[in-house]
Amino acid sequence: MSVLIAVPVFRVGCKVGIDRGRAWSVIDEVILWAITRQSKTIASLAADADLPHQVVVASIARLMRFRLVEVTINDASVAFRASEYGFKVVSSGNPLPFFPKRISRRVSFVIEWATGDFFPTRQVRLMTPYKLEEARKGGSEVRIVSVEGGGPSMSHEANLNRLSDIAARGWDEQIALIDGRTATMRDDEYMVLRVIDGEPQGLPESAGQELCRLVGEAAALPRGTSSIPVAYAGPREISDDEPIGHACTINADDVVIGGSVQRECLERLLEQAHRRVIVHSTFLDAARFKDMSAAIRAACVRGVSFDLLWGAEKDEDTESRNAAAASQIASIVREDADLRGRFRVHMRTTGSHAKLILLDTADDGWIAGVGSCNWFSSPFQSVELSVVLRDQHAVADIAVALQRLVGRRGLSDNIATEMAINARDMRRTPSPGDNATVSILVGTAHDRLIRMASSEAKRRFVIGSNRLGSTARPGALMQGEVAASRDGVQATLLYTQTAGPLKNRHARALAEEAKADGVLLRRTKKVPLHGKFVAWDDDDLVVTSLNWASASADPDFPWGEIGVHIHAPRIATDTLSRLAQIFPELTDEASVAQDA
Repeated sequence: MSVLIAVPVFRVGCKVGIDRGRAWSVIDEVILWAITRQSKTIASLAADADLPHQVVVASIARLMRFRLVEVTINDASVAFRASEYGFKVVSSGNPLPFFPKRISRRVSFVIEWATGDFFPTRQVRLMTPYKLEEARKGGSEVRIVSVEGGGPSMSHEANLNRLSDIAARGWDEQIALIDGRTATMRDDEYMVLRVIDGEPQGLPESAGQELCRLVGEAAALPRGTSSIPVAYAGPREISDDEPIGHACTINADDVVIGGSVQRECLERLLEQAHRRVIVHSTFLDAARFKDMSAAIRAACVRGVSFDLLWGAEKDEDTESRNAAAASQIASIVREDADLRGRFRVHMRTTGSHAKLILLDTADDGWIAGVGSCNWFSSPFQSVELSVVLRDQHAVADIAVALQRLVGRRGLSDNIATEMAINARDMRRTPSPGDNATVSILVGTAHDRLIRMASSEAKRRFVIGSNRLGSTARPGALMQGEVAASRDGVQATLLYTQTAGPLKNRHARALAEEAKADGVLLRRTKKVPLHGKFVAWDDDDLVVTSLNWASASADPDFPWGEIGVHIHAPRIATDTLSRLAQIFPELTDEASVAQDA
């Protein structure tokens, strides 16, 4: 008996650039390190490393090919030492330079819906519903699998991982780019397997046990069965927003506090940009963009490429207003010869409230900025908090956040692909480590962290929020009450304005209730606070885009709020001291006077 089993599939294809080249081995690095300060012969290197002469010769030859090693002749003997370039590479602590050969390749693969297995398209037989119907009319026994209860993840990250597995052939190849213009995806085809006397024909060797079992059970059903409903049995996408700590160096100056200093920080960052800048600003304003156009133009003239993303999606009016601003900025760009072709404005909102900037530098790798400042809509008058990150592993987490934030069109999203590849390269950079730890927070990780902070605080617990809204009690005040319930802990919540249905009279009543529970609820007076932060004791600080006292993170869209947690000696003490100079409401004396 012959049966055709049809399993629905996604078919994904695109043109990729593959970097092919042999990576440096540990032996290469050891030999280069051994001849950094003094010349050595092949014989002495082989003896010192206990390696065969031919291995040392091969390694030296390759190092010389890339100008890392040079020849020296002393006393009629030939020796080798690191060149000036090689010495700089070793002393920098960075990986040895890699010079691959770029090749182009068209790659196509299918992902079957039932178990999530994926295969190169060339390994499977595909048919459209029309072709299946023709086969049935021709007398073939056709059984179509229908999948219920979800399906395989089709996120940008998942498909990029599949593409890497299929496109890169061996350790000497890796994906370097994806041409998003060539990316295609179809979901109207079936992977067809012919089963003859219980034996499936054409099943790829890499097929998993679940798929083999499904095909066998489908073939064993009574003759005349045309549809086979099954539950999805493959891996499910899990949103893992647990923060990962990275040991690094953080200086007090990396926490940028104030209004005009945010503009100065942005200008400094643009001056450092080498080739690439990506900005995510929740809101946009064409007039503010014009104010920054000189710094942007200078970067574009140097060859820097920009992408401007925005995320306003509070309501239709907010989205429409910012879409109109994006259109106005795009018009400004088109009319400027220096910006045109270098500055790209995205017309669709990402829906995220995050404030991010990511750029590469000529010497120090990638740099990221995370915080509360809407870079291209702020008048730089309110007090903002931003953190500048230089540790490549922490910056890689920001790149991944951007990848997931914008990668909603699969492999067609060039920025998402670029961020994924850059994050991969950044994570290969050795971590210098230090006495500070940095973690990137997304989504509900904010909620878990503020609860942890309120439980751990031993001396003080301070929350800063631009707005005070209807979620103030569960979002911030309850955590303050937990901290204040312990002897010796001072809990303070600082805000600037009420939001939503909460009016000033409600805020005053809330302040009285909070005071009874040991929490100081304080409103800023002359200078507005737009920054969002949590600081406790001496060594812990969180800077984020989340308004702790008026909003909550969306568990279904974790990239809607992004922040950074810093654990470093006296980082909270220094930050609160600087804030107290702006907001005397943070000091105990000012609080007593305000109560009076």
